[in-house]
Amino acid sequence: MVVGGHLSAFGQVLNDEERAKARRFHFPEDRRSYVCAHALTRCALEAASGTPAQDFTFQIGRYGKPEIDDEPEQGRLRFNLSHSRGLVCCAVTRQRDVGIDVERVTRDVDIDGLAHQVFAADELAFLRQLEDCARRDAFFAIWTVKEAYTKAVGRGLSIPLDGFSVCLDPSSLVIGPSLLGDPEAGKGEDWQVRLSQPIPGYTLAVAVRAGPSGRVLFRFHEVSPDALAALCREPKGLDGALIEPVLT
Repeated sequence: MVVGGHLSAFGQVLNDEERAKARRFHFPEDRRSYVCAHALTRCALEAASGTPAQDFTFQIGRYGKPEIDDEPEQGRLRFNLSHSRGLVCCAVTRQRDVGIDVERVTRDVDIDGLAHQVFAADELAFLRQLEDCARRDAFFAIWTVKEAYTKAVGRGLSIPLDGFSVCLDPSSLVIGPSLLGDPEAGKGEDWQVRLSQPIPGYTLAVAVRAGPSGRVLFRFHEVSPDALAALCREPKGLDGALIEPVLT
């Protein structure tokens, strides 16, 4: 549970623009999620680079994806963040495109309607085989991987969500004909994905561009509000928050 003292500590590493944006949220829960996610991201970037959390500046790419500003292209850290009410997360890599998404699976969603709008044909066929809870779990697993992938590519909804499909066992991507040959979209084997349930009621997915001959070591680290507040007050290492590709 995040309380006022936590938010005060988190705000110490945010810049003026982030603090101003946080104040514009209508619902307090959304404001807390935003502040937590940005503080966590800054602390994870500090752990990966040694640069103080509050010193990072960011630029927005052509499709709205944030990147670290004033960094040389070679060796640049890549990051992504996501938050759903009650849980925030971020992913950091070196040089490799990365996307992360977290969803609260208990929220009210028209699964059939949304799936028919954005899922590929093989994903729809897979869902039709499932019943009740298994179907809901599979829907959110597919949805979070799709969101993580589009965020990693950095082109948002300009990537058609039915132009690729998600396999759940094992977790992987299949790039459809409409995206084959697109250098930004890559091929299915260019990407490695991981699904997890960090806490009950939530599904989290990470997608990393690994390349056809590479593999990725995924390292996950849970940070409590108390621990994150301590990091913001007195920055230390957060090594476990780094998700770092290991090439072979």
